[in-house]
Amino acid sequence: AGASATSEENGEFSTLPAAPPKMIKTDNTYCWGERIEDVAAVAWDLTVLESCLTSHYAEFVSESALCPPPASSDARGGGGRRRSSNGVRNPPSELDELRSSSRDLLAEASLDVAPLVDRCWNDVVVAALTSRCKAPLSAVRGVAATYRMTNRPPPSQASPFVGTVLRPLTEFDESFSSRTPPRVGDRWKYAVVSSVADAYANAVEELLSTVERTEMALKSRKTAMGRRAGGVAAKLGMMSDGEKVRLQLYLDQREFARRVEEAGVAGAKIRGLGRLAELTASAEALHRQASQRNGR
Repeated sequence: AGASATSEENGEFSTLPAAPPKMIKTDNTYCWGERIEDVAAVAWDLTVLESCLTSHYAEFVSESALCPPPASSDARGGGGRRRSSNGVRNPPSELDELRSSSRDLLAEASLDVAPLVDRCWNDVVVAALTSRCKAPLSAVRGVAATYRMTNRPPPSQASPFVGTVLRPLTEFDESFSSRTPPRVGDRWKYAVVSSVADAYANAVEELLSTVERTEMALKSRKTAMGRRAGGVAAKLGMMSDGEKVRLQLYLDQREFARRVEEAGVAGAKIRGLGRLAELTASAEALHRQASQRNGR
């Protein structure tokens, strides 16, 4: 049935060929701008090209195409002028002018390279790495659920997700540390870390607000069970769920700050790190208390 179809014409049936199946076209066109690794590689090639145009190639052009033949030709040609490769004699003043003009032309031809390199790194690479580094921050919201009515002991180390936040940046930096254009420097890393730290601080601030509202709601309950549970916890010196969350955020903040320094970024220059430290500062006493109990 799929290979043919029938039609009725003048009371007679005839078999018609089936319509050919529709071909699904796939676009396999390669675009180097879709991978930041390729973007960085192209930016490095452009940097090398710019260097060649403004230095090595300019020197080659001025000495080869515009300069006179070797000094041995002077003895044969005589006089104070040298003979160029096309047979024209040029005085030294004209040769200097030609050299200067050739360098100026090549320098002008390379003017568009530097802005393109800056865009590759400061726009494309920064945006892609920032997005990748922010992805694990969604786990910040789960810190509260980890300790809410679970009777878990207080945390003693940072959350696992903290070590993955800056991993895309550090891995990319290891791959391209020797191919980072000098004009770019470390600005791209500071831009990524600054944006990620701001997002991290915002997530922590939102979580702390939620924890505070939850604690206020629990305190407003006047049930005997709630008062009895709270009283027992206080007498035993146990941390509340909210305190455990604050302690966890404090440990996470310290680990994140350490990872920032390991990435070669001065934490003192990152505003978001300062906000994180302020938001979690109240848990420092809890950390000392937990350390004393654990004998550390």
